[in-house]
Amino acid sequence: MTDAQLLPVIWTLASMVMAVLASLMFSPARAAHFRLTRGGRIVEPIARLIYFVGLPYAALLTQALSPIDIGLAGNTGPILGWSSADWLRHLNVALIIGALTLLPISLAARQMARAGRPLGVDERSAGTIIIDGAYAEIHWAFYRTAPLIIIGDVYWATLIGLALVSVEILVTLIRNGLGTQPEDRQSWIGQVLLLAMSATLFILTRNVWLVAALHIVVELALKAWAARLAGRASAPRPIAHELPETVTIAEHSESPLV
Repeated sequence: MTDAQLLPVIWTLASMVMAVLASLMFSPARAAHFRLTRGGRIVEPIARLIYFVGLPYAALLTQALSPIDIGLAGNTGPILGWSSADWLRHLNVALIIGALTLLPISLAARQMARAGRPLGVDERSAGTIIIDGAYAEIHWAFYRTAPLIIIGDVYWATLIGLALVSVEILVTLIRNGLGTQPEDRQSWIGQVLLLAMSATLFILTRNVWLVAALHIVVELALKAWAARLAGRASAPRPIAHELPETVTIAEHSESPLV
């Protein structure tokens, strides 16, 4: 293995070690308590920015990675390295994958809501969803890059990147009790879905900009749809009042002739 191939591996391993240590050090209760403190409200967003954006950026500055490797640029045109035809083709692929992702989930969520078991609503704000989605896609693209540099095959590199992300997810699941709560299971299932969608679109386009945009759009659409279905499920249903049977005068009146 050459130095050019070893450096991305070192950066990736450093990121994984940091993630695993953070998961082991901070339980969900401890992390929630830390966020409520003044220092936590300041430190947490800075730490997340350094981890999700700072590490890949530092790797780019040291030339351990290149923008083409990570998917930030192409090599076929003037628009961030892609031609206008490439952008249109990538956008078309993204729309198809997004529709194939959203349609079955939307139908399943509707059926669950009709059965009285609507999906949980994402309590995060739209701004938080956008930031979290961008961070996630940068992180996942970062983990795909080292395998891509070493083996040069985008398909296998993406699968290896999925395996690396899965290790982090598994450590967090074990640390948090394997997601015993229904809302936890729903959250982890959503993560798996987004990972699969991200990997598929990256294999087909190698365009992280569109991958991140699709990720954010899908999460915002699912939040809005789940909130709408939950609102319908919790809305009071009209009570049908039974009307008394019509009583005719002839049936219950006494005839004066009798």
